[in-house]
Amino acid sequence: MGMISVPKIREAQIRQEGKRVIVIVDGKAVIDLPWDAALQLANGIRVKAKQAEELVKANQIIEDQAVLTRLGIPFGLSNNPDIQKEACKEAAHSPFLRKAIPLSRAGGIKSQAVFGTPTLIKHKPKENQNG
Repeated sequence: MGMISVPKIREAQIRQEGKRVIVIVDGKAVIDLPWDAALQLANGIRVKAKQAEELVKANQIIEDQAVLTRLGIPFGLSNNPDIQKEACKEAAHSPFLRKAIPLSRAGGIKSQAVFGTPTLIKHKPKENQNG
């Protein structure tokens, strides 16, 4: 896998020229891709950025997941097993959550199983065959 190293970026532009996408950093073209490869690259960057965001926001995700787990709601806010494990510990042992959501109110922690992050799957709209 190749690596593009850009030590300090002062200015970055993304341009579309015909069927190609060009990334220009500090006045120099560093990436020149056909549109479909640019979409794949953009998707890969988005996935990795979301994973990095998840690590930065791990404490908030753990707190939110602990509340859901304490209430017996069996779906997760993260697919990261370490975050899920911490959230389960927090749900069971946090003094704040134990006071705020006693087992009698929560109906108990029904399951320690967390099913991961819900996913919405988009499909292309069906074309109208009547007209």
